[in-house]
Amino acid sequence: MKGEDTPRLRLPPGLRSDELRRYACEFIGTFSLVFFAAGAVVVDAKMGGTLGAIGPGLISGLVITVVIYAFGHVSGAHVNPALSLAAALIGHLPWRLVPGYALAQLAGSVLAGKCLLWALGDHGAMGANLPNEAIGVAPVTAFAIELFLSFLLMWVVAGVGLDKRAHGALAGVAVGAVVGIEVMLMGPVAGAAMNPARALGPYVAMGDFGHYWIYVAGPLVGMALGAYAWRFTHSRGGEAR
Repeated sequence: MKGEDTPRLRLPPGLRSDELRRYACEFIGTFSLVFFAAGAVVVDAKMGGTLGAIGPGLISGLVITVVIYAFGHVSGAHVNPALSLAAALIGHLPWRLVPGYALAQLAGSVLAGKCLLWALGDHGAMGANLPNEAIGVAPVTAFAIELFLSFLLMWVVAGVGLDKRAHGALAGVAVGAVVGIEVMLMGPVAGAAMNPARALGPYVAMGDFGHYWIYVAGPLVGMALGAYAWRFTHSRGGEAR
């Protein structure tokens, strides 16, 4: 009523509304990524292989592209704790935001994994990223592949998305293309998560964390190396910006 104070949302001490918006975007974006990327694998298994290796890779790349254009201007559309950490390491994300980003991303992934299990049932290892041990891919080999894929992805993300000299309007297309290519080629072989959050939800739904370490350690190391490689390869008269 007129003359009365309008109720306002009270945020926890130290949390600003712009930060809350960032975290919400990362939560929704990561949920969407895992729901559709892992969901493609689950649907493929449920429907007898109708999507093949191309389907999950194409869907993963397209989801990432959509997410980048939807809220990249709000939070950066990291949807990946390893990417957020790497961005902080090279000064493109304040360190105080990293815990909130990671928590939102992991929470979104877990919810997506649970929703897939509820909606589609237990099929295709719930879309979990796994080394293909049936064709002789050992966990350590999958780790090496994951490290390289993550390195390349971060190098591209920094080159087209973080570098102010890049053509930013096409960043979403370039990043989505790299994700799609990597998932299509290496997903059936070594998992190709490049993202601890992409891997977490399906592992929670599957209830077996035996190989999860690959998709935590590989992206964390690979993306940190990719970020520093970008600073070296793209520097011009000093630090790359």
